[in-house]
Amino acid sequence: MTVTQAPSSIEAIVANSTRVAEAFVNRYYAAQDLEPMERPAPVQQLYAPTARVTWNGNPIAYGDLPAFVQQMPKSAHEVQAFDCHPISGSANGASPPSLVVTVSGQVAHGPNPTPSAGSINSKNFDQLPRVFSQSFILVYVGPGQGEDGYAIASDSFRFC
Repeated sequence: MTVTQAPSSIEAIVANSTRVAEAFVNRYYAAQDLEPMERPAPVQQLYAPTARVTWNGNPIAYGDLPAFVQQMPKSAHEVQAFDCHPISGSANGASPPSLVVTVSGQVAHGPNPTPSAGSINSKNFDQLPRVFSQSFILVYVGPGQGEDGYAIASDSFRFC
């Protein structure tokens, strides 16, 4: 007799959460690395309207996100690792859990950023890679919305 795992098993929840997180990470950083004028809509649509955003210790209101991401210089993110943990949701898996996603990597900003290379100029550190850490809380907002029905409820970015 073969026993199959129920879709609500913890293994299935973790596997699905990891799949959602990986797709989210790819989409998020692809949107961040667009040309500055192209970023606002793709980035803001990843967030819930009630999202809490902190960028390097500075709070950013949801309504200010388009202007904020547009003013940032061109960037190139290199994600080196991410981790995902499902939280909350129902015990039987009937409702999708919220997800805590932590990401670490390097980012370079400037006209021609490259995340793994750069030349040191004593007066200008643009284009040199900087290590970053970013934490997200993704909440399920419904099918057909966000990344697999998830949107960012909390985002905290920090240079290391």
